[in-house]
Amino acid sequence: RLFGYFAYRQTMRLSRVAPDSVWMHQAAGEANESQGLHDAAIREYRQVLEIAPRRPGIHFRIGRTLLSRSSQGAPATADASEALQAFERELSLDPTNANAAYEIGELHRKEGRFETARDSFERALKHYPDFEEALVGLGRTLIALEKPALALRPLRAALARNPQNEVAYYQLAQAHGALGQAADQANALAEFKR
Repeated sequence: RLFGYFAYRQTMRLSRVAPDSVWMHQAAGEANESQGLHDAAIREYRQVLEIAPRRPGIHFRIGRTLLSRSSQGAPATADASEALQAFERELSLDPTNANAAYEIGELHRKEGRFETARDSFERALKHYPDFEEALVGLGRTLIALEKPALALRPLRAALARNPQNEVAYYQLAQAHGALGQAADQANALAEFKR
């Protein structure tokens, strides 16, 4: 809410000084996104791209907004497909954008395309090695690929980053279970429950 207020004030100021600028449309998109006005945010972000087609971060914002919209009842399949395209466009503009690579990995993981998901999580981690969510995503994906021994390293790294990460503990328990390490599995489950 506080971000939304500041984005709104910035948008009002920009609307007086530079009403058709990239900054005005981006600020309006951010304000709309923070208030859950997904369609309006996407329209503003697309205006930014009309003015500055290679502006970094905008395709990522569109993808993120599409995913947020789909989680609130919009047609999820269409939004997820369009979001995937937006994240891929972002990576074509900025190959180091770990957030876009992570989102691509999550979309592929959820669709059961585990090798592609693995590549995307590894790409995210190449540019941001401490990316907690990407570490967990990679661990989950390796378990799904029946490579639980390889999953231990990224899951432990995620827990080193955040010892409160319940998903990482649960996935670590899954990896230990798949490896037949009952004591380690029990310890990870105990941490998960705690």
